[in-house]
Amino acid sequence: MSAKTVTGQDGRTVLIIQDKGAQLPATFALMATRAARKVCIRISGGCKGMNADDKKAMMDFFQIAFKGFEGMIWSGGTRQFDKDGNLDPMVTDVPGVVAAGNPKCVALGSTPRTDVLRLVEESRLVLDDYGTAPNPSMNAILLVQDGAEGKLGWDGDLDAAFGLMDQLTQYGGFHRAGVIAWNGGAITRDEVMRSIKKGWPTIVVKGSGRAADEIAAELVAGTFADKRENLYVVDKSSPHILRKLLIAERFIQE
Repeated sequence: MSAKTVTGQDGRTVLIIQDKGAQLPATFALMATRAARKVCIRISGGCKGMNADDKKAMMDFFQIAFKGFEGMIWSGGTRQFDKDGNLDPMVTDVPGVVAAGNPKCVALGSTPRTDVLRLVEESRLVLDDYGTAPNPSMNAILLVQDGAEGKLGWDGDLDAAFGLMDQLTQYGGFHRAGVIAWNGGAITRDEVMRSIKKGWPTIVVKGSGRAADEIAAELVAGTFADKRENLYVVDKSSPHILRKLLIAERFIQE
């Protein structure tokens, strides 16, 4: 399945705005509870250094691994385009593609407001000067801002993101939360560390590049900062291994 052909399951994507540090909007949290199974997993990372074939393989990897997933899957809430205006698939397209193949699953996203929102071309909403747009493959996106005039860095939504998963597991009846890291940089490493410290199953995909590969190498070398049993490594050539791990950790029920 191609990310280009995927839209939100309701045929629309709801944008919900939260001021940084404010209470999480109940509307957004309730969207997560529409998932058939009360489990949630966040896909963290990026696609730097990946070509078109790599990105197609990434989509195939996650579609195979998440077959039958009925929980809430989410990531950053953006979509990228190339210089010609064509869709440039990113890891943020993974939740929508997974949800499209698993109708009982819910795909959400979160993103910080890093610049002034604007309408371009035929009333297309973009988030910055680079044409980054909200991802329409998700049921809803949480846009975190620093007040009406402030701007956040690309990690500005992380407190809200992890806060949602905390609330879902503490008060929303969700019995599992976790993070999968694909490629990525400093923000991805931060997400991995946060997830590990919360005791959630945390998976890095070896061979995907950058932060994920660095963490995998540090684990082998014995230099990783936090050696806990809830941190796993799977190879990008083995989606079936990831699937078995998701089943073992009760994210997928066979």
